[in-house]
Amino acid sequence: MGLLNNRVALLAGVGVDLGTALARVFAAEGANLVLAARSEDTIRSLAGEIEGMGRKCVWQCTDITDAEACKSLVARAESELGGLDILVNNAVWPHGDGPLADANLEDWRTAMDVNFLGALTMTQAAIPALRRREAARIIMVSTIASREHYPTAGPYTASKAALNAVTKTLAKELGPDGIRVNAVIPGWIWGPTAQGVLSKWGEAEGLTLDEMRIRYEQQTALHYLPEAEEIAKVAVFLASELSNPVTGHLLDANAGQWM
Repeated sequence: MGLLNNRVALLAGVGVDLGTALARVFAAEGANLVLAARSEDTIRSLAGEIEGMGRKCVWQCTDITDAEACKSLVARAESELGGLDILVNNAVWPHGDGPLADANLEDWRTAMDVNFLGALTMTQAAIPALRRREAARIIMVSTIASREHYPTAGPYTASKAALNAVTKTLAKELGPDGIRVNAVIPGWIWGPTAQGVLSKWGEAEGLTLDEMRIRYEQQTALHYLPEAEEIAKVAVFLASELSNPVTGHLLDANAGQWM
């Protein structure tokens, strides 16, 4: 029996890398899934894979900044899968790099709208359904950039730092309902996205992808970069009964890159 057997999990942001891994790992642990993403091709294919694993799956292209779309998705979780036990906010807008002095502040607004307010919009839509279940869970997916700050990533960093703060606020607010609210904070996740970024950076320095990987591995205590499936398993821990005493926690999952 899996750690999430017959629980219903809504995963917001199931694109490449971590989003896809979350869906596969949660399904492998027995959860039935509600999938939200912007790309119909990605989400339709992933839903078919999840159903092939023997799990029930509802999917819908969803703009998480749209309150009515979020409410519609939660309503489908209750009507088609019988309820909602777990919400994972993984949707992200990672763009807008550059120094503040030269920035278009619309990039900052977009980052806050998606990464912070979008997560809150989905959470607000889900709270009534989560309150109807026992020991429900909300898991925010943050980033090491909210811990280890570096120049030019202001929109992404600020929006995720706000998400860290509200995780603790929501843990206080929803604790009396038995709802645990925690965040996973990954560092580099070895996969297509990280490989694309490091390849680009490496080209600028005349370094190969392998050389760039070694450089960043050496910045972690464990000297490796975790893969998406490993981070997804950390989220499973927070979604399962194994973490019953844990709420309001920001769980770093970065191989010791930041501690």
